Amino acid sequence: MNRLLLEHLPLSVLVGVLGWLAGGGVLSVPFALVMGWCIDADHLFDFGYYCLRHQKSPDWSFIRSGQYFVLNGKCFIPLHSWELTLCLIVGLGLLTQNWILAFTTGVAHMVHLLQDMRSNHMRIVAYSVIFRALHRFQRPDFW
Repeated sequence: MNRLLLEHLPLSVLVGVLGWLAGGGVLSVPFALVMGWCIDADHLFDFGYYCLRHQKSPDWSFIRSGQYFVLNGKCFIPLHSWELTLCLIVGLGLLTQNWILAFTTGVAHMVHLLQDMRSNHMRIVAYSVIFRALHRFQRPDFW
């Protein structure tokens, strides 16, 4: 459980503090935490799909193991996408005109995806929502 809670926290804090020190403002820290650490909340979408599809009561041990992905045969995780990184940087930059904050937030998100790729032994395309959508969110063997 500690790995689940702490895996992305140190790098998210580091990126946020660096963004703050670089002139992005104090908001760099919470934005980096939300997009670098808290995006794993989107796993609840896939877990909920599993519970509804199989009419099961929630077995929370599946959250740690990721077994629900295998049983679903699908992988949605909507916040785990390279496209979101780009949208964060451009959208937040245009909205706030604080490009350091935007870049910091995008980097925190990107670092999360890179850590996931490394620890889950996934290919880069596995974190493209466009790629997943084109494949009907099926969980192919090469992910």
